[in-house]
Amino acid sequence: MESSTVKRHGLTAVLMADVSGYSRLMGRNEEVTAQRIDRAVNLIRQLIADYGGEVRNVAGDGVLALFDSASLCVKFAIAMQKEFARDTVWNTGAEPILFRIGINVGDVREDDSGIQGHSVNIASRIQDLARPGGICITKAVTQVARDIGDARLTSLGTPELKNIDEPIEVFAIEMTGGPNAELAPAPPVIQRDDGSDHIPDSSVAVLPLENMSGQPQDSHLCNGVTGDIISNLTRFHDLHVIAQQSSSAFQNQSLMPDQIARKLGVRYLTSGGFQRAGDKLRVRLQLIEAASGRSIWSEKFDGEIGDIFEFQDEATAIIASSLSIKIDFAERQRQQKSAPADLQAYGLILRGRDVYKQPRRELNLHARRLFEQASEVDPAYAVSYTSISKTSNDAWRFNWADQPDQALDDAIAKAELAVRLDPDDARGYAALGNACMYKRLHDESLASYERAIQFNPNDADILAETGHSAGVCGDADRAVDLIKRAMLLNPFYPDWYLWHLGEAYFDMSDYDEAIRTLSRMRDKTEAYRMLTASSALQGRMEEARAYAKQVLNTHPEFTIAHWANVPPDRNPEPRERLIEGLRKAGLK
Repeated sequence: MESSTVKRHGLTAVLMADVSGYSRLMGRNEEVTAQRIDRAVNLIRQLIADYGGEVRNVAGDGVLALFDSASLCVKFAIAMQKEFARDTVWNTGAEPILFRIGINVGDVREDDSGIQGHSVNIASRIQDLARPGGICITKAVTQVARDIGDARLTSLGTPELKNIDEPIEVFAIEMTGGPNAELAPAPPVIQRDDGSDHIPDSSVAVLPLENMSGQPQDSHLCNGVTGDIISNLTRFHDLHVIAQQSSSAFQNQSLMPDQIARKLGVRYLTSGGFQRAGDKLRVRLQLIEAASGRSIWSEKFDGEIGDIFEFQDEATAIIASSLSIKIDFAERQRQQKSAPADLQAYGLILRGRDVYKQPRRELNLHARRLFEQASEVDPAYAVSYTSISKTSNDAWRFNWADQPDQALDDAIAKAELAVRLDPDDARGYAALGNACMYKRLHDESLASYERAIQFNPNDADILAETGHSAGVCGDADRAVDLIKRAMLLNPFYPDWYLWHLGEAYFDMSDYDEAIRTLSRMRDKTEAYRMLTASSALQGRMEEARAYAKQVLNTHPEFTIAHWANVPPDRNPEPRERLIEGLRKAGLK
């Protein structure tokens, strides 16, 4: 007869993780290894909660966690393993901490001695089959996990499992992309209003650096360095710089330089390769005149990973001067001041940016954990607070925060701190402008965005965000102009450009153009509200009701009561029309 303290869980996803080579690592340096594993386990605890799971036991190098959702359990495992793979880039002086993970689903028994059961034993056994940094799951997991992101499964057959009699098919997970891989690039470049194909003389696209190391964990470093060079170049008023979103669309494509340049609308291309071996770096760059294919400048940089910011500054200066754009001493000082004192903080920011690309609650929380760690490693690093501000703002907008007002106040406070720490960083002002906009501090929002444009006049994202702020403040015509300008700088623009452009047309009561614009979005998740309202206000009720169903499918927590407070328009009339249209379509 069972004890009265026994608790039985229904169908549960069981995750077992342990550190590969734990005894060897402890034998080499017990104190340092214990500290590193403790930090790793603390991060795991936080991330598991963000993915709807719970750590139920930690013993030395092992972690046992339970999830109600098998899909979220697998997504967490993939995100966790990618986290620790990337972490090795920034811990070159020590052997990496690599976990092996096993996942099973089944009934779980809990009593005074802890979590037990046949399903737990199976998870423990298949964990032993996983390679360091790998994941193994049972066939039962594949049958109930309907959505496991970008995972590719390889069957390992039915290996013999210690003390497990029945044959169990086991699969190894092969991870093919980021935790939220980018959508395919948008089609064609936006044409100039006058129909010409004029290309600015001083126009350049920085193509993604090739990862010559061949190590997947180095890809985020390549992307981060590419992005920082682009961001530095956008400071120059006379330079037309293509955004990273668009230049990255040509990664691994076998096109001639003139073909890429025509598609992006530039005269010059910068390309190169990036190689890391431990803490040693080798980077080669070249600046090409696209029409002729002539190399204007090429250089090879050798150094250590700690020299990466010096390399970025030097590359920016050479590219700018080669295009006859003056870079003065004050500009060099501004770039150097923005670098973190601790390289680990930069690594955490790059890892967080990889995660923070789609509006999903668990990804928002995951990225925030990394940005917060960056602020703890280097409390004076302004970029970390800019990044935290964005996650707080999204938590408020998408109704993910338990205390919404507190989340929005935090977004403003963190952005203000970022601006105080680095008064020359455009992204800090942009984050402050965004937070102030949703707080309905309209003048403060627009002023912050104008300040951001002063520092980075060619940053496509900042221009598009400023357009949104202008529209919210009642100037829909300027909103359209700014967003179209952003599209020229970022011809493979993300969906949210179209979202804000469609919103500007809605504010003008041009519902046809709003629908045409929003219908071009590849992922219409955030467009369904305005598509619903625009269709309803035109009397196209069948379409409106179909869009309304999509609103509830993509955001089941949606309510008009909440959303009536989200659009931050200074003039309440567009917001009132939006709510009217949503109600007409049957939303409540």
